[in-house]
Order: sequence, then structure tokens, then C-alpha cells
Amino acid sequence: MIRSKVAAVLAVVLVSAALLSAHENYRIIGTVTKVTADKLDVKQTKDGKTISMFMDKASKVTRDKKKVAVSELKTGLHVVVDAHGDRMDDLDVVEVRIVPAPAKKPS
Repeated sequence: MIRSKVAAVLAVVLVSAALLSAHENYRIIGTVTKVTADKLDVKQTKDGKTISMFMDKASKVTRDKKKVAVSELKTGLHVVVDAHGDRMDDLDVVEVRIVPAPAKKPS
């Protein structure tokens, strides 16, 4: 009886680990267009598309490799966001790094 319970618990752990690892990792680079307590919108530098992502208490915000408050995120800041999810339209923020604005290319 104990073996069957251990086997069942082990099966649940393995299935859970497989489901969690099924999420893809994404990196979004761009400018903050909107930020609320639970959502971050970033306009991508590469194609101009705005990506909406969910934030929670586990989402980390840094500037110069030092943790800062979420309230530091403001519209217009340049950021690099590491997120995970199943699709680009269903992402959870892992970390937001506030970075300097990219240098403008000479014309």
C-alpha cells in the first residue's frame, strides 16, 4: 500500500514537472507603454508590436543589476523583459531590466 502511494506521488511530481517545463522562455526588448500592478505592456524595438504580459509579486525589477521597486517602471523607459509562457499573447514576467535607451543610428 505504501509503495502504491509513493508511486502515485512520484507520478504526480513527474507530470507536474513536465507541464511546468513546457513553457517557452521569451525575451522582449523595447519601451514601456503601460504598467499597472499586474500587467506590463512593452512596444518591441524590432517590429513595433506591443506585447502585454502579466506581473505578480514574484516578478523581479532591476536597474544596473540591483533590485528596485516595481514603482520604478514608468511609461517611456527602455527595458529587457524575460518572460515565460505558452504563446506571445500569454506571458508571465520573470524579470524586467531597466536599461539605457539604445543609441540612435546615424542617418
